[in-house]
Amino acid sequence: MAAIISTFSACSDNDNLATDNVDTSLLCLKQSADCWNGSDAAISMKIASSQKKDTVVNLNLALYQNRVANKNVNVDLMIDKDSLAKLISNAEKGSLYEKAQLLPDSYYELSSNQLSMKTGEKEGSSLTVTIHKDKLLADDIVRRNGKFVLPVKIKNSTSYTINKKVNSLMLVFKFADFDETKPDPAIPESEKDGMQLIWSDEFNSNGAPDSNNWTFEKGFVRNEELQWYQSDNAQCKDGTLVITGKKERVQNPNYVAGSSSWKTNRQYAEYTSTSMTTHSKFDFQYGRLEVRAKIPTGKGAWPAIWTLGNWYDWPSCGEIDLLEYYLIGGEPYILANTAWGTDKAWTAQWNSVKTKFSSFTAKDADWAKKYHVWRMDWNEDEIDLYVDDVLYNTTKQSQTQNGSAANYTWPFKQKQYILLNLAIGANGGTPADDAFPMQYMIDYVRVYQKKL
Repeated sequence: MAAIISTFSACSDNDNLATDNVDTSLLCLKQSADCWNGSDAAISMKIASSQKKDTVVNLNLALYQNRVANKNVNVDLMIDKDSLAKLISNAEKGSLYEKAQLLPDSYYELSSNQLSMKTGEKEGSSLTVTIHKDKLLADDIVRRNGKFVLPVKIKNSTSYTINKKVNSLMLVFKFADFDETKPDPAIPESEKDGMQLIWSDEFNSNGAPDSNNWTFEKGFVRNEELQWYQSDNAQCKDGTLVITGKKERVQNPNYVAGSSSWKTNRQYAEYTSTSMTTHSKFDFQYGRLEVRAKIPTGKGAWPAIWTLGNWYDWPSCGEIDLLEYYLIGGEPYILANTAWGTDKAWTAQWNSVKTKFSSFTAKDADWAKKYHVWRMDWNEDEIDLYVDDVLYNTTKQSQTQNGSAANYTWPFKQKQYILLNLAIGANGGTPADDAFPMQYMIDYVRVYQKKL
């Protein structure tokens, strides 16, 4: 059974709340003080249909620095709709409150609308908030990765002054019904955020990828990588596209003894993999690209999700990297990039955000065992790149004009096609024998555009 997962914002004991940042008035909502992060307090909970019981949250009164009450106190508990509305209206992209909605009244029940604490207590008696699991999970907003928030706040103290910084708490509820290590069985949404689904591959048919959607690169292609690209290493099985990187020797039919080209001076390739693209099959201009995938992280792996323009040579055609995973200085990173042309042919201007892989695994030790959603939102003004709804890179269109090598054209105001590949070596580092076979697993690829 999937457990309720409660994630507290950066928090510590009450006595660590710095007095220059926190009102030292005495009375607070204990759960708010426990997770106050310098600006607000929130508890995020993932709710799964496999849970047998409703979700219950306890709320209590407490005094600053865990002091013992020397008098009785009662307060009212209110639902602070105005504060939530302000948070939602000011929410930045990728923030906790982006696209959040107020939890409907019928979805929860309060055991009381008052909290109290008696003389001699460090913590008052509990008020319970019961979230009706079945009603919450039946709501399509939550099942489609939305979120509901219940904003609670204490007011009207009968004795102690209320600490105005830790007197409220945001209870955030999200859906977590499927196993994150497996493909998502849900059918794709036909509409999302005012956009409609215009193209997708769910990889639901076993066997080779759909030739109506994909073409395959062949041989040694780019970056002096070690693998020989071939279509055989890509197979669909049980709702997932699996690209397998193999340690195996294949002959290079283009081999020329003494050649100065890295593509022809290798008699053999010692590794094989797949790079597949929608070139000549599908391209698009503006919208949202979503790819749910589980990436290999063994030494030597260089998985990528990216797009290229098909109207000019690289880099003036424009490149958007939703995902790259490789080594920098011997340490693994996840990258989100854009690239465009300069005054010199084959020389790119990059907007690259590099995030240490350890920052992902520090939050979740099993991160690499799970599928994650890489997303690009692309419009006339900017390109935003996300991982699991967290914004990592924004590129303004106004900053991406090509140089003289491509006549000062605008690369990201042209159509792009999609590439999925698993490279081996080069930026991925020297491959480790125990990293094979590598498996790059893609659950789906979806493209949305604004409804006409």
